Amino acid sequence: MAERTTDVIIVGGGVMGCAAAWRLARAGQRVRLLEQFTIGHDRGSSHGPSRMIRLAYDAPEYVHLGQVAFDLWDELQEESGESLLFRTGGINAGLPHANEIAGIARLYDTLGVPYERLDSDELRRRYPQLTFPEGTIGLYQADYGILAATRCVLACAARARAHGAALHEDEPALEVLPDGDGVAVRTPRETYRAARVILTAGSWTHPLLAPLGLDLPLTILQEQLAFFAVRDAAAHGPGRLPLVMHRFPGTTSIGSVFPIFDHEGVKVMIDRVGPAVAPAAPGRAIDPVLLESLRDYARNLLPGATGEILETTSCRYTMTPDEDFIIDRHPEYPQIVISSTCSGHAFKFAPVIGQMVADLALAGETPYPTARFRLDRPALSEHWSPTAAARHET
Repeated sequence: MAERTTDVIIVGGGVMGCAAAWRLARAGQRVRLLEQFTIGHDRGSSHGPSRMIRLAYDAPEYVHLGQVAFDLWDELQEESGESLLFRTGGINAGLPHANEIAGIARLYDTLGVPYERLDSDELRRRYPQLTFPEGTIGLYQADYGILAATRCVLACAARARAHGAALHEDEPALEVLPDGDGVAVRTPRETYRAARVILTAGSWTHPLLAPLGLDLPLTILQEQLAFFAVRDAAAHGPGRLPLVMHRFPGTTSIGSVFPIFDHEGVKVMIDRVGPAVAPAAPGRAIDPVLLESLRDYARNLLPGATGEILETTSCRYTMTPDEDFIIDRHPEYPQIVISSTCSGHAFKFAPVIGQMVADLALAGETPYPTARFRLDRPALSEHWSPTAAARHET
């Protein structure tokens, strides 16, 4: 098969890959994106009616990237003519010792991010749609929004195409082959050649990297969520019900509530509790035990919920041990840029991560913070080692 050459190949057409394609193509690069399914498919981590964008983190890198992401989503809306981001305001709520509550407040204070601290009485007064355990406090912050998830993916893809990117659907990457200073990517159709490759393959990252000497400790969780009927839909819309992140003591699991948006019912989930699955696992089966637990949680938190589940679905979380992202170049093959950016909280950052990996591919560096996301950090560095990949080189 003849090799076809371009500047950058992107492997994976979820929101990260499509965002990277948009940023590269608009900068004049020749881009080829390879997606094993269709753009906007529901087998990975980028589909559905909604994702949350927020600045509520206890690490300054994420706050900074979140601020940039808001601007870039606005840029994509203007460029595409699509309505993709809907600002709603939101709260982090939990007992005072719950995971990250104190750290978020401290960082807000340090960075000068405006917010309100709400005690239990004020939470009840302001949000009668929610019933939290006694003693719960809330941190209200205006910079929360809902991203129309699948529409965001499709908008990134459309703008990438408009700038000249070639997006290949139903064409999986079978092998990434370092070739001198460049890279070849083999698919069932042919072999493509590029100066650089960006891997944004989500839960399929490990099988592509293992032959290149990176045995990364990625755990894939099959998470599930549900949309619940409520007695008063108007009281649970974006103007009345905020986005909610419910923090619990002693765990990084988070309860999330979305107001009714682009879908019937209030979206509720508790994350980081799903079963671990293999990258090639085909099914998205719903666990009835977890679903019943979610129903109980919704009934207790949302007194206006009827308990009726209108729809349930699932998505994948590709977790690192420390729940931070991987954004780095391969330690042996710097022409390969790796973006394993999920751990259940990455969608919101897609346009800025797309710019970061574009920078790394083209210049080997980016002005955005990357130290937290490097491969050689302690949580990851013991898991990669030199590979006998000389057979890939020509």
